[in-house]
Amino acid sequence: MPKTFAPGERYKKNYDERDIEQAVEAIKKGLLKKQAFKEYGIPRATLQFRLSNKLKKTGHGPPPILTQDEEELLVHWIKECQLKGFPRR
Repeated sequence: MPKTFAPGERYKKNYDERDIEQAVEAIKKGLLKKQAFKEYGIPRATLQFRLSNKLKKTGHGPPPILTQDEEELLVHWIKECQLKGFPRR
């Protein structure tokens, strides 16, 4: 029988990403999957999906063109130009 929720009520996860990573590591070290499901309180399907290596940890969109240092340098240069009165274009 499917779970039903009252109107406006949603399913709330009782675990976070860190718990999933710990459970996956424990399984890789030899803990039985069934024990990991119960011990960490993570649904079986969630852990099986993570163990299948089908999860892509890439972000959406293209990779950034500038590095973090280059971006900070550009921001600093723009602020310096602003203080000196150069117009923005």
